Amino acid sequence: MAQSIRIEDEAERLVALQALETFRALRQAVKAAPHGKGLATVEAVIRDQGFDHLSTMYQQAVREHPESQKRGPAVSPVNAGKTPPSAV
Repeated sequence: MAQSIRIEDEAERLVALQALETFRALRQAVKAAPHGKGLATVEAVIRDQGFDHLSTMYQQAVREHPESQKRGPAVSPVNAGKTPPSAV
C-alpha cells in the first residue's frame, strides 16, 4: 500500500519524517499500553513527541519568512491596568 508523495524541499522532508516518526510512536504506544490505559498512554506520547513535532514545524515556517518577525505598530494598543472609558 506504499504511496509516494512529492516533497518540495528539505523543510517538507523533515516535517514528513517527523510526522511519520510520531505516528509510529503512537502506534507502538497503543500496542504496549496496559488494558484500559490506551488513551492516556497515547496522550502522553502526543505531549512528549507531538508538541516537539509541531514546534519544529512552527520554527521552520518562521525561519523561512524572516519578514514575519519584523515588528510593526500595534493594530490597537491596549492600556493594561487602566479602566476603559466605557466602564466609568
